[in-house]
Amino acid sequence: MAAAHDHPPAPPRLAERLRELRERQGLTQGLVARVLGGQKPLSTATISLWEKPDSGRMPSPQQLAAYARLFCTARSFGTRDARLLGDDELDGQERQRQAELYQELLALRNTTQAARAAPAGASGPRSVFWHFPEGRAVSIVGSDAADPPPYASPDHPYYTRYARFADLDALIEIFGELKAENPGKLIRILAPEDLVRDFALNHLVVIGGAAVYDTAPYFAEDIPLPAARPIPARQGWVFECAVGDEKREFTSEYRGESLTADVGVFARGPHPNVPSRTVTLLSGITSRGVHGAALCFTDPVVRADNEMYLRETFGDTEAFCVVVRVPVRNDEALPPNLRREHARLYEWSPETGARW
Repeated sequence: MAAAHDHPPAPPRLAERLRELRERQGLTQGLVARVLGGQKPLSTATISLWEKPDSGRMPSPQQLAAYARLFCTARSFGTRDARLLGDDELDGQERQRQAELYQELLALRNTTQAARAAPAGASGPRSVFWHFPEGRAVSIVGSDAADPPPYASPDHPYYTRYARFADLDALIEIFGELKAENPGKLIRILAPEDLVRDFALNHLVVIGGAAVYDTAPYFAEDIPLPAARPIPARQGWVFECAVGDEKREFTSEYRGESLTADVGVFARGPHPNVPSRTVTLLSGITSRGVHGAALCFTDPVVRADNEMYLRETFGDTEAFCVVVRVPVRNDEALPPNLRREHARLYEWSPETGARW
C-alpha cells in the first residue's frame, strides 16, 4: 500500500481557487466584491460565501468570466485600486490567459455541481443522456465563431486552438459532462470540416446552429429540425416548425434591448453508418438558446426530471427532437424543465409524430 504522501494532491475546489486568486494579489473580499459588481457592487458576504467550500453558493459562469478578466493580468492591480480592464486594453497573451482561466474556473464549477448532485456512495453514470457505453470515442462538432479573435488563427503568436469556436458556454458544459460520464473514452472537439474517417464514425455531438445545419443533411436527415430563417431587422432568426398543415414560428423574446427568453433545440437519432452509435444535435437562435438546450441534461437541478420526461414521452425510441423555450436572466441561460408545459414548444419522434 502506498504511503499517503505518494498520492498526488487532490485538485482544488472552486471556492479554494477563488480564495487563492484573491489572496495572491493581497485583495480584500470587499474590494473584489466592488470590482466584480461594477455599477451593482456585490456584497462582501457574497464573496465570502463563494470562498467557503460548504456554503452551497457559487458564482455564475458570467461572474466567473469577470474573475478571469480581473486575474488574467497583473495590470488589473497596477494602480492603487483594482479594476477590470476593457477587452481592447488586453494584449494577445493576456486574452489567452483570460480564456484559459475562465475554462479552468468553469470546469471547477461543473465538478463542484456534479459532486453536490451525486448521492453519497453513488457509482456508475449519473446521466443516462450523456453516457455512451458503446464505442471508444466521442466527437464533439462545434460551430465556427462569426467573428473569431485574431489568436484563433494558427499564424498568430498566441494561437489558441479552440478560440475559433462559437457557443463556448455550451461546448465547455458538454465537454465536461462527456468526460465525467465516459471515463477512458477519447473526447475530441472538431470543426465540421474535420468530421472525416474515424472521427465521423464515433458518437457525434453537434453544437451550435451552423454546425447542426451543416451536418444534419447527412448525419440526421430523417429528423425534422426546425427551419431557420433570418430576420435582418434584428439580426436574429426565426425557427419554423410544422404539425400537419399548421406552421408556427418561434423566436427570441426581448424587453427593450434585453434578451429575456430564447429558443433551444435538442435532437438525437441513430448514427447512419454505425447504428449502435448516436448523433446528438444542440442548437438555438442565440448562444443562450444553445446553452439552455445543453443545460437541460447537464444542470443537476433539472437533469433527472428531464431524462425521466424523455423516457415517459418517447420510451425507447432511437430518434426524437424537442424545441424548448429557454429563460434568460441577467444575460445568462437558465435550464428549462421539460415537465412545465410552456417550456416545450414542439416535439417529434417517429412513434408520436409532430405535436405542439
